[in-house]
Amino acid sequence: MSYSIDIDPRAQATIAALPATALPALAEALAVLELVPWNGRSVNPELNPDGPVRNLPFGAAGMPTYLIVERDQRVDVLLITWAG
Repeated sequence: MSYSIDIDPRAQATIAALPATALPALAEALAVLELVPWNGRSVNPELNPDGPVRNLPFGAAGMPTYLIVERDQRVDVLLITWAG
């Protein structure tokens, strides 16, 4: 079973500004989120290791922060961080 991906408008704006070389790695990360979003790391691993808000690095300098909405089989991408 796969999860649907919903990308917040602010994250979409960040994606639009990414360099073209970052897009294949981002596409791979989003494909992972569709299949196994729980593989990302909790944003608060000490206090809430099983929490639904997670990060999954991509490429050399990127990371989406996302929320897993298990009951709807959906991943909401809240933020894309790019340090490249």
